[in-house]
Amino acid sequence: MESLRELIATLCFIAGTILVTSMLAQEFSWLMLIAPIILYATAYLCWPSKRRGKRDSENVVLDIIELIIEFPVEFFLWLFRLLGRVLASLLGAKGDGLDIDI
Repeated sequence: MESLRELIATLCFIAGTILVTSMLAQEFSWLMLIAPIILYATAYLCWPSKRRGKRDSENVVLDIIELIIEFPVEFFLWLFRLLGRVLASLLGAKGDGLDIDI
């Protein structure tokens, strides 16, 4: 079952990457913008992550694939957290009062 999840997540990530590159090569389309986001989120949720405790096996190749698959989602989560901290400092909040955490 774990191998099937890895395969589905990898295929979703590859399809999302192909759509992003085709969007950059051709004219802009909203479908070409929304579909990769959905595919990347599906790959992130489907991947049996070692950090989330869903994979116990030690495999360097799977660890590298995990980093690649989780990078787009982790990058946007990092941006949202950074935006929350900046907004908190601009609004004068003290401490960790305002945090955008998804």
